[in-house]
Amino acid sequence: MKKLISFLFNFNKEIKRNRLRKLLKTNNTVSLCYNIGVAYPENLKIEDYVHIGEGAKIHANGGVVIGRGTILGPEVTIYSANHKFKNAKAIPYDEEYIKKKVIIGENVWIGGQVIIVPGVEIGEGCIVGAGTVVSGKIEKYSIVVGNPCKVIGLRDEKEYIDLKKKDEIFLKRRYTKKM
Repeated sequence: MKKLISFLFNFNKEIKRNRLRKLLKTNNTVSLCYNIGVAYPENLKIEDYVHIGEGAKIHANGGVVIGRGTILGPEVTIYSANHKFKNAKAIPYDEEYIKKKVIIGENVWIGGQVIIVPGVEIGEGCIVGAGTVVSGKIEKYSIVVGNPCKVIGLRDEKEYIDLKKKDEIFLKRRYTKKM
């Protein structure tokens, strides 16, 4: 009986993941974990070799782009719209949303439980530490942590560019069994 319950539970999770894959129009180079929530999937663009960790929540009302080779850790939350509170018709806010696109560059590594607010641009090759709250524009190759986020270092640009020229992307290596 335990095996049957386990099978049915996993089968149900797989059905949900496949529905999400179809909804997001992703291919087999995108790795989607379980319990991912996406609001406004029509405004979400995911490029090849992207991993979205378990429990991630993406609110794509204002538009979200996730670049090639990017990895989102578990429970990452992305917001691309906020309630209007300035010159609002009600308090604490009204029914209008202020939409601001979120752009995550290529080969970005975002740790677990990161929060990304509307209007964020994360440059190519960045690393965002677990638990960070990201706002504003993060320059390419930056390593950021904290709340508010701050740059604590940079990736080795030469090493990064050499690996990119060779197209050595983690998930691509996994899918082509180079690991």
